[in-house]
Amino acid sequence: MPLRAQLQSLAAALEASGEQRLSLRVREVAKGSDPEVREFLVSNELWGGAGSIADQAGGDSRTAERKQIETALVILGEEQLEAGVQNSRTEMWVGAFKSWSRSGV
Repeated sequence: MPLRAQLQSLAAALEASGEQRLSLRVREVAKGSDPEVREFLVSNELWGGAGSIADQAGGDSRTAERKQIETALVILGEEQLEAGVQNSRTEMWVGAFKSWSRSGV
């Protein structure tokens, strides 16, 4: 599955922000079978609301580390949208992260 490289980039951003457990989880998923990768890409664990990687990874303040995670999620999410492999919230999160970045939030 071609989205594995983007998952590795997300894992690196998570690791850089001190999110070791999440980084290991994403790296394990990236090594899994295509169905396992696909399941994770459309999961609420990645793109859901409260408690998801998109919502909480890197903390709740807009630190440089959190912004790195958001950038990795934007790249991953845009590729997912293009491939038609997304969660119902993927597009919303990608749009929010891009908007925050443009407005300097």
